[in-house]
Amino acid sequence: MMIPARLGHNAPIITQCGLGLFGLLFLYAMPPASGRMALVPVTSHGRAMLASLAIAHGARLVSAGPGQSLLVEGERSRLMEPLMLAGVLVLSARAGGCGGIA
Repeated sequence: MMIPARLGHNAPIITQCGLGLFGLLFLYAMPPASGRMALVPVTSHGRAMLASLAIAHGARLVSAGPGQSLLVEGERSRLMEPLMLAGVLVLSARAGGCGGIA
């Protein structure tokens, strides 16, 4: 693949900026070690098991989130693996628009 000369000199800068933005997005969406998290089901199995699976792994239900998500309080280490295996994303509550007004 040929890169045009005018873009070729800027390609490393564009790549670094893209990676930096991706990293910031990842840090923003990463759930806290302990606290409020948004649980977003991405499969039908995850949607069906969402509340019961979260409660079984120590989460406390706080409220319904946007769409079919739930806002919970819990520990990331206990929730992340079982929920991801069931097809549920565990995100920071800030990333889901679930944060309260400061």
